[in-house]
Amino acid sequence: MHQTAEPMVSFVQMIRMLSEEILELIEVPPSWFPLVYDRKDQAALSNIEQERFLCAFNTLAANGTLGQLVKIHGELHYHHGTQRFLPWHRVYLFLLDQALKAVHPEVSIPYWNWTDASEQSFPSWLVSETPTVPMPSPLAPIVVNRSPGSPADLATIVGSTPTVLAQADFGSFTGSLEGIHNMVHVWVGGGMSFIPTAPADPIFWMHHCNIDRLWATWQSGHGGLNPNLPGPPSSPSSAVMDPWSYLESDTGSISVLGYQYV
Repeated sequence: MHQTAEPMVSFVQMIRMLSEEILELIEVPPSWFPLVYDRKDQAALSNIEQERFLCAFNTLAANGTLGQLVKIHGELHYHHGTQRFLPWHRVYLFLLDQALKAVHPEVSIPYWNWTDASEQSFPSWLVSETPTVPMPSPLAPIVVNRSPGSPADLATIVGSTPTVLAQADFGSFTGSLEGIHNMVHVWVGGGMSFIPTAPADPIFWMHHCNIDRLWATWQSGHGGLNPNLPGPPSSPSSAVMDPWSYLESDTGSISVLGYQYV
């Protein structure tokens, strides 16, 4: 008799489902389930934090979760070149974070702060991390490869970030920030140069985490200036962050989503 596999359930999820009565009898580390968790600068991670992130990331690659997310990024969701760029990718990052936390509750995506001169080169602890990411059938597995440019070129690419952060309206801000984003993708090279393959590389998520951090910084001084996304769900300017049901209005506050940048 054929038996179907049970849905993937992690022990972290099992802990979250414990009753109050059980939780009164056992101790859970207080750092595991904070109301607001931290996304840290990748350069500030300890060796243990680096290893734990890579372990969780590679676990998601092995169980197919990462491949599903990579596939979605390669589909047409109007998530580049429109005002959906920042809110759509905020949801995308959030979903990977939740998947990482199902492996270990203390893991979250770190950000690669390429605005800092000390980080204007490829992170050394990721140089040898070139995973092979299984993809949903009929797509072939993606082998991560890259060929980063020079620190001088990266410094030139990101040098206009203060000007971008000084933009007074959302349209100018998101358009110019996406331009820097695009050039950093090209600077890393290899699979990062292509929309369908870029998220297979762990640096993709750290790069986008920094983009999200810069948006959060801009939001702190421009309250109420949001993406202009009217229209029905079928519209390219839709406020529905398909293929998920999140709305643009769900992405306006990182603290409401439950994280902060430190």
